[in-house]
Parts: sequence; C-alpha cells; structure tokens
Amino acid sequence: MHLSSPNKALYAGVLGTVLQWYDFALFGYFAPIIATTYFPNDDRFAALLSAFGIFAVGYLLAPLGSLLFGYIGDRFGRKRALTISILAMAIPTALISLVPSYEAIGLAAPILITLFRVIQGFVASSEFTGSAIFLVEHAKEGNKAFYGCLTSSAYSVGSLLAGLTASLLTASFMPDWGWRIGFAMALIAGLVIFYLRFNVQETPEYMQMVRTRNVRFPFLLALKENPLAIIGVIGLAWLVSVLTFGTYIFTATYLHRYFNMSLSIATLIITFALAVDAVLEPFFAILADRIGFLKVVCFGLIATICLSLPIFLLLATGQVSLITLSMALLSLLIAMTFAPLNAYMISLFPHHYRYSGFGVAFHIGISLFGGTTPLALMWLVNQTGNLTSPAYYYIAAAIIGLASLRLCEYSQGRSTRSKSATLAPVIED
Repeated sequence: MHLSSPNKALYAGVLGTVLQWYDFALFGYFAPIIATTYFPNDDRFAALLSAFGIFAVGYLLAPLGSLLFGYIGDRFGRKRALTISILAMAIPTALISLVPSYEAIGLAAPILITLFRVIQGFVASSEFTGSAIFLVEHAKEGNKAFYGCLTSSAYSVGSLLAGLTASLLTASFMPDWGWRIGFAMALIAGLVIFYLRFNVQETPEYMQMVRTRNVRFPFLLALKENPLAIIGVIGLAWLVSVLTFGTYIFTATYLHRYFNMSLSIATLIITFALAVDAVLEPFFAILADRIGFLKVVCFGLIATICLSLPIFLLLATGQVSLITLSMALLSLLIAMTFAPLNAYMISLFPHHYRYSGFGVAFHIGISLFGGTTPLALMWLVNQTGNLTSPAYYYIAAAIIGLASLRLCEYSQGRSTRSKSATLAPVIED
C-alpha cells in the first residue's frame, strides 16, 4: 500500500510530531513526580530544578541529531529519515516507564533517566522540522502555510494528549505508579506511525531535486551560502521555545508551586489552552496563505509584546477563571505567530540542503533556549519574587523574533513587506 496524495501523506507526517511532543510534554507534566522519584532532596525547589535540568539535557544533543538526520533527509530522502527516527524516538520513551525509583536502585535511577532522555532528544530532534518539510513539500501552492502549521498544531495535539493523560494518571483513583503507563504507550504509537511512514511516497519536490542536484555535505553548503538565514532561524527558534515551553510546560509547575493548584487541575487548564491553539492555528495559516506569511507573524509578535504583561497579571491573580482566560489568550498569540512560521522558515532554504539547514539551525535555538526555558522562568520567579516576571522573558523573545525576521529577509534579498507565499528556492542552484 502506497499513500501518495497530500491528504494521506499528512497523516504520516503529523502523527510523528504528535508523538514527539506527547513524549516531551508528558515529561514536563510529570516533573514534580519525577523529581521526588528519581531526585530525592529535602529542598523541593532543588529537586524540581533537577527534573527540569534533565528536561533540558534532552535538548543538548538536538543539533547533532538534526545534523545526522538532516544529512539522511537531504541525501537519501525525507521519508527515510522520518521512518528511522520514529522507532528510535519511541523506544527510549517507553523505557523510561521501566526505570525503578531512586530508593530501589540508587544512583542508577537518575543516570538511566538522563540516558534515555538524551537518546530521546537526539533522535526526536529532527521530527518537528522533518515533518514540517515533508508536509510542505507535499502541499500544493497556496496551501504551504496551512500544511506547515499542521506540525505546530500537532505540537498542541500531542501536548493536549499528554495533558489529558497526566490528568488521568495522577487522579486519586490511580496507583502511584500510574504515571508510567503514559510513557509505555509511546511504543505502541511508534509502531503504528512507522507502518504509515514506511508506506508513504517521497515528496515530489525532493524527487525533482534528486534528478537535478544532490549535495554531498548539505549543511556545510548551507553555512557557506545562507549563514544569515541560519542565524535568523536560531533567533526564531528562541521565540518558539519561550512561548511554547513557557506556556505549556512551565506553567504546570508554576501553578502547582505558587498557587497550590493540584496538578490535575493545572494540566486540565493547559489542555484547554492547547486545544485553543490547535483549533486556531489552521485559520491563521489559511489567512497567511492569502495575505502573506510575514504580515501574520509580525502582527502576532507585536501583539505578544503589548499583551504579555497584562496576561501574566491575570495569571498571577490565582483565580481559576482568570488563569484559564489568560492561558487561552497566550494560546491565541501563539497560534497567530506560529501558523505561517514553519512554511516561512522552510522557504529560506533551497531543497538540496533544506533538511540540514532548517533542522540544525532550528534545533540550535531549541537546544539553547527550549529545554532551558522552564528552568530560566522558574529561577526568574524564585529570584525576583515577582509572579509576573515571566512576561518580560516573553517580551524579549518577541523582540528577538522581530529582529530575526528582519535578518532572514535581509539574507534573502527580500523586502520585509514581501509576500512570502511560495516555497520556491531563494538561492539559485
């Protein structure tokens, strides 16, 4: 069975990203449990920092993983890279569920958790960018932003599923080890997605590129021809890291620690916010396909600069209704900003080094700022005693995002007002 149409190919691309972000978000949701199970410490804050530190460690090797899978994706095909990565990502996630507690095996417990998290981060590093490229290259002209946004929506869906799973598995009627079930389910999902990807066809744009040009060392060529775009994408990845990890990972512990909110209620609120993002992103993507990528992204960034502090003031009231409203507003900003962003970043790189250039640049930014965002925000609140202090981190990220867009446009010789609505290579082969 071969799935050839874009509508069928999108399932193979999207579901892997759903699993990737399910895995990562689940680790974030269960950070308090992981902290007490594997990092016993009389100082609860120190234990939480240890758990978030392991969360960050998973991203340290992400650029190297992107370099490897980018090479595979550019040299041997998008399909092959994504097929290999899905099982290699699902297996260590499932193994996390089998690691005994610190009380049972001592120091070996945190070592194993760290090892599996590093492997997971190394392999999964190419999933988001690889799936985005796979989907956009399967899409027809005029639908690039829509197909590209599906990976961002997949992030929300995966995190949403993780939130529902975390809420269920931390409910009072579940056993203490119930959280392990969430990680174990990753292997079953991985096998299903592997089957889908094995039977999907390669992207038409890659097949056309193979007939005309195949580069031996794609990332080196990207560095030579497009260094400013790489720097710009790193800056945009910082933006993505702060908004997503700050909103959907950090806030679970933030609400639990500073407002004594139960983890199950906190994760339900975050789950609602994720649903808002998943629903709204496709609509903003359709708008971006019509009026231009940059207009929608820039409007979202300006709104983030203006509204972050008022939103965190609502969040800091501690009232459940206002917290829910503030999380929905943050999701609105994320949906508006991210909907056209994948297709835009992909358009910066020619086909023959797109997987490597986009993937490595994006994950350098994610590795530096993604896994460290919950850690940085936790430290910021703890040091300042100001519950609204994360808003300033959001504002800084949005300003960096605007500067990065300008740099990307300059690197391509485009005007910042250009309508970036196609995926044609911007550098001549």
